[in-house]
Amino acid sequence: MRQLNVFLILSFILSMVSSCNEDNLIEVDIKSQPVIELDSETGIYTVKVGHELTIAPTVQYADDALFSWTIDNKLVGTSASYTGSWDEPGEVYITFRVQTEAGKAEEVLKVEVTELGIPVISLAIPASGLKVLASKDYILTPDIQHSDLEDFACKWIREGKTVSTEESYTFHEAETGTYIVTIEASNIDGTARRDIEVEVVDQLPYGVSFGSLSYVGEYTARYTFAGRPVCLYPLLEYFQDPLFEWEVDGEKTGTTERMFRFTPSVPGKYTIAVSVTDQTHTTARLTRNITRSISKVRAEIDVYCVEDSEEQRYQAATGSSSALWNKVYEYIPAPGQFIGELRTGGFTGRETTQADAIAYAEKRLEQENWVSLGGFGGYIVVGFDHSIPRTDNAYDFAIQANAFEGSSEPGIVWVMQDTNGDGLPNDEWYELKGSETGGSGTIQEYEVTYYRPAGKGMNVPWTDSQGKSGHIDYLAAWHQQDFYYPTWVKEDVYTLRGTRLGSRNIQDPETGHWANQTYAWGYTDNPGENSLGGDTADGSGQRNGFRISNAIHRDGTPADLKYIDFIKVQTGIHAKSGWLGELSTEVCSFIDLSIENN
Repeated sequence: MRQLNVFLILSFILSMVSSCNEDNLIEVDIKSQPVIELDSETGIYTVKVGHELTIAPTVQYADDALFSWTIDNKLVGTSASYTGSWDEPGEVYITFRVQTEAGKAEEVLKVEVTELGIPVISLAIPASGLKVLASKDYILTPDIQHSDLEDFACKWIREGKTVSTEESYTFHEAETGTYIVTIEASNIDGTARRDIEVEVVDQLPYGVSFGSLSYVGEYTARYTFAGRPVCLYPLLEYFQDPLFEWEVDGEKTGTTERMFRFTPSVPGKYTIAVSVTDQTHTTARLTRNITRSISKVRAEIDVYCVEDSEEQRYQAATGSSSALWNKVYEYIPAPGQFIGELRTGGFTGRETTQADAIAYAEKRLEQENWVSLGGFGGYIVVGFDHSIPRTDNAYDFAIQANAFEGSSEPGIVWVMQDTNGDGLPNDEWYELKGSETGGSGTIQEYEVTYYRPAGKGMNVPWTDSQGKSGHIDYLAAWHQQDFYYPTWVKEDVYTLRGTRLGSRNIQDPETGHWANQTYAWGYTDNPGENSLGGDTADGSGQRNGFRISNAIHRDGTPADLKYIDFIKVQTGIHAKSGWLGELSTEVCSFIDLSIENN
């Protein structure tokens, strides 16, 4: 019955319309709801702090419409467009609503407020300050962040006068003294200035010291057993062609090489001294045409031959001893993309001391999760609750990492005995020989100095002991931590030393894919011949085995150690693979195989 009534009503309406329209055209006034078309395809807008942003959507069917813009439920605008600015970086969500008699439309927009791109000037300055020889050119080449923005300009100023408008500046001064050079960089967002103090000297401050392969403190003495040599290798500053003279307890030895091998025969204290003269510059010209001879620079160190024998220092395992490492003593990585990384790297952002860094590393290793050592020279030192004995024709300990075929980031392995018996890793480090030891691409006693960048998201500059320079790339596409420079390293400059292997990373010219090729044997985080398995797609559980019998002195001769107490792993490569970034060794665990296998 209801369907029949509806049919009759519709028929009546159609007949009425037809009778009123001679051309049989139906005219119905139907109002449409408003439709919003944003002027951003994604609905996301970007603006810098302090800059104005105007959002002007297109609205269809907006006759007599009411407009509203709200932020956090607060009305901020009633026009068809909205203009705003913000004082702090962050994300702002804005709701745009259009209301008419026919209905309403609504869109939620996101505004990303970013920091200003004011230039940031970073320059690698030595820890002792910038010293330049009189009448010699010195090129200042800073790294300037945001130099790609609009209206970028650069100028160098000396004594109130602009002396260059290039990004680098060649400093030259004949008179000794201290000079201030100012660099000013500007772009559309603002201007930055940096004063650089340059000390012009007639003679560089040659320096000689006995450093160590540890960043945490200098060695003040060396310890050994009777009949075991100590190889001393002095660190030099500014020398170009040094000549060495060695003494033992005041008696000249006749040795003129940089490496000095000293073997005490009986227990006691021995004072070793070295005097160094630069043969290239035996005289130095002063600014008033006066010359003088460069005096010898001397350094000395005490070597103690301990009373106990190697066997007496041995700490045998007990029934409660663990096969696993039990303590991290040092964690000093080089800058790298996973250093300070809050997601996959596992950092909290609150690591500001060496104790914090050690706690971080211990937590990761307890979970058998990887710890990154960053670029070349970065290292970690662990110990056990007992000494690990040397065995014959077998691996003595293993290091777990995350290598797989095509992803080798070799770590050099070093070992130490607690010769002085104080329970700390402050004795002699012995490198474990590998397939590249003594090879043409391997550099012994290599050094890299890293410099703290001046601003967030900047590359980390470095210089090396061969006079080369470069930087650890900041990879914003992969990691967003502020810095790759370790936050617990307080100094603005630090140097890491060790053995460098030749690079074996290659890129496929067709696919662009990078491969970090494998080294034959003797390294961790490297699927070589000393791999003990676990070479899975993600590297989980991958192990390398090591023999104590491969330990060598710094001069390359066998050390013949009967056991070890400490292990150090150090990134042994100084290279980067394009968009993948720097090569960096990772470690996951340390295992005494003499206990695990039994």
